Formats: sequence, C-alpha cells, structure tokens
Amino acid sequence: MGEHQGNLFEPQFNRSVKVQSTDHRITSHAGVIMLRDAEHRLGLFDAIAKDVRDPRREDRIRYRIDELIRERVFAMALGCSAQDDVDRLAHDPAFRVAVWNRTGDAVADERLASQPTQSRLIGILTGQAGNLEAVRNGLAQSVQRHVIASGGRRVNQATVDIDSFPIEVHGKQHGANYNGYYKKTVYHPLVASLSVRGDYDSTHQGNRLGNGFIHATLRQGQVHTADGMKRFVEKTDDHAHSIAQHVDYRLDAGYTIGSVMDELNSKNRRFVGRLKSNTKLDALAAEHIHRPPGRPPQNGYEYIVELGNYQADSWKHAQRLILVVVDQPDSTTGQLNLMPRWFFLVTNWEEESRDADTLLAHYRKRGTFEDRLGEFNESIGVHLSSQGFKANEVTMLLALLAFNLNTICRGELEEAVGGGWDMRRFVGSVLKVGGRMVKHSRRLVLRIAESAEPLWSMLTERLEGWQVTLPKPSVGQGFQPPPDHAHLREVLRQ
Repeated sequence: MGEHQGNLFEPQFNRSVKVQSTDHRITSHAGVIMLRDAEHRLGLFDAIAKDVRDPRREDRIRYRIDELIRERVFAMALGCSAQDDVDRLAHDPAFRVAVWNRTGDAVADERLASQPTQSRLIGILTGQAGNLEAVRNGLAQSVQRHVIASGGRRVNQATVDIDSFPIEVHGKQHGANYNGYYKKTVYHPLVASLSVRGDYDSTHQGNRLGNGFIHATLRQGQVHTADGMKRFVEKTDDHAHSIAQHVDYRLDAGYTIGSVMDELNSKNRRFVGRLKSNTKLDALAAEHIHRPPGRPPQNGYEYIVELGNYQADSWKHAQRLILVVVDQPDSTTGQLNLMPRWFFLVTNWEEESRDADTLLAHYRKRGTFEDRLGEFNESIGVHLSSQGFKANEVTMLLALLAFNLNTICRGELEEAVGGGWDMRRFVGSVLKVGGRMVKHSRRLVLRIAESAEPLWSMLTERLEGWQVTLPKPSVGQGFQPPPDHAHLREVLRQ
C-alpha cells in the first residue's frame, strides 16, 4: 500500500485525471548528476577552492567553499541564474547528491545552502584579490583540464577570440553606466575564448573538444571597447599557451589599435583583425573598386586585393593590409547596390604562410565565436543585481564557469552522436531530465526518464574514456546541523 496522497486539483477537460503532490525525492534536474561526474573527474572546483582563503571558523562550517561554488554554478548551468533560485534547489534531491562533497546516502537528506549563505560566499570571494583571481583562473583551468583529459597533452593549434558585450542592469549598481552605443545602462565586460583550430563548429573533425572561455574581466559601462586591452592580452596569452602550443588571435575592429597589435608583435603572436575605415584607407581602396562589364552573376561579386604594408602614425610596426570587396545584390530587389561594400583586414601573417583567401576564411569563422557568446547570454542569462562591482564580477565569472562546464559535456555528446547541438537543446534534453531518488540498501538509486537513457549512455561512455586520475575521496566529515532559522522544507517568501 502506498502513502495516501490528497488531490491537488482535477482538470476539467478530463475528470479521470487527478493531480497529486508526491514525495520529496522527485527531481526535474537529474542532469546535475552528470555535471557533477564531469566536474569530479576534472577536479575543477576542488582546485579552485584550494586557492580561496576562507576566513570562517572551521569548527562552525556547514558548507565548504567547493560545495557553495558547486551549488551556484550548477544552478546557473541549468538556467537558474537568479541567486534566489538556490532556495528552491536546496531541497532538490539530485542537487543535494551532486553538490555535497561527502560520501554516503545521508547527502540526500541534507538541505543545501540558502540564498543568504550564497551571498556570504560572494563576500568571501570578493574579500581578497587572491580569491577573485582563483575564480577567474578557473576558466582557463576548466578548458586546460578538459584538453588534457581528452588527449593527454596540449593541442597543437588554437585560436583566441577577444570581444566585449553589454550586460544590461536595472538599478544603481556600482560601475554600471549609460552606454551611448548600446543606448542602455550596462556593464561592458571583456572576454577571451579559445577554439581548437579556430572553428567552434568543427565537430566533424573532432576539434571542438577544448573550446571555452579562458579569461574575462568586468568593466564599467561607459568604457571604450579596447579599454584595458593590453593588460588583458598579456593574461590571456599566458592562459592560452598552457592549453595550446601555437596560438593566434582574431580581433574585431575595436581592438586593431596600435598598442594591442604592437603587444602581439612583441610576443611574436600572429593575428588577423578587421580595421576601421578612414579617409586614407578609402583612398587606397578607390582604384580597386570596379565592376567588370556585362551582366553580373546572380550572387554578385567578391574579390580580395593585397594592398601591401601599411602603418598608421600610432603604430610601431607596419602591418599587412588586405582589401575585401563585397558586391552583392539587394535581398529585396535582386539588383546590385549603387556602390559595393568593402572592408579591410590587417594582419602580421606573412603571405607565404597564409594567403589572403585563407585569412578571410579564417576571420569569418569568428562568427562561430559570436554564436557561442549569444548562447551564453541566452542559456545562462547572467543577472548582475548586486550593488558592489566586485560582487557582480564574481557572479559573471561563475556564470562563465557554468557555461564552460556545459560546453565540455555538450562537446563530448556531439562527438558521440556526430552532430551539433545548440545549448538550449542540450540543457533541455540532457540536463533537465525527470527522475526519482530511491534509497535502497544504504545506496541511492536515481531512476531517470527512459527517453534520456540513450543520450546519458553515450555521454557517460565519453566521460569514462577521459585520461584522468580520479581524485581521492575526500576525508570523511560529518554534517554540521543547519541553523535554527533554516527551512528544512521549501517555503515561499512573502
């Protein structure tokens, strides 16, 4: 005989249907167990926590730093970006099992940290500069550990994309300002992402493993696109070369300035970027803008012209300049525009190493990075609502960590199935899976929906193939009782 359950409601469209509330071991986030298995094999959050100085009294700690980071990052990975969401997830059985860094079946009955405790975590991570840098360095560590686990050594060739994007805020957050370009009150962070051989979508070549964000910094809302770029490149380059033997850079027009290109030249780093047009450059291009006689082809024209070396007054070194002319018909009328469009690429690649056509194709793959940046905003949707600037920066870094962890698991699944998955589909089909946690013979059994079994089996097989030495089990530690004000069951705030 099962437990008696009262009806929650009876739908009017079919009176044979009864909706009841059931026991507390049902979860709709079973995939968090898969995230924990991947993170555990990489030893990622343990490594980050070791570099974080915890000012709390050890004899009064219920939640360790790695457990608190794990709870918040896993919540973000599943799309629960608001800090208040952890109050609900603290009672989820799959989250309980995945977050605790302790063994045994008691983890299923111990509620996790609440929103106020997570706020104190942010205070710990921002209390000292070293703690903030530990989280920031975790971005590159996640990619590096995955690369080593997948192949046992650094990749041969990788490309780094650097860009900024707006994070809109609604309030009086420190450092958030009105940005005239975006016409919103925003933060204007700078991020660097690494892709193997420059293509985030090259699943058919087995090159997607090892992609992800490796460096990021939060900036005030009104700063110029390239503000702080020189220092940012220095740190990014150190991280990139811990992952790949040879690294090149792709830059948008906002970053092809003298200080950045001179820095990359001084380090002997190859780059290609788009150059903002000006009167002098347009004069150089004028003699090459022409249309051949006769009826134009249906798709218009596109051609590339090598313009030789070019040096602006603020540059220390001359760079190779390439003109790209795009003369395509209007999508509505089907006729060519009055004048063709053109843009310039600037690079320090020698023509013998990469010709103009190869460089243009390589630069256009930057669009796959912009797709990933859009996926981050769509699937994680970081909300920066703290008043303090550093608190918002830590929140952003944790969100990027969550995206990297999702990217690692998604990439492995793509290698297994041989096709591409967008992040929303991956989260919905693999992570947001229904399940029930059952205690049996002092063991915890998670019974998941049958529809998820094929994908889980393929992903599990990939994780088990990683070349890693599994970390030793943590030293047994009992559970400190929760504080008196803690709710052992979920309650709704007034």
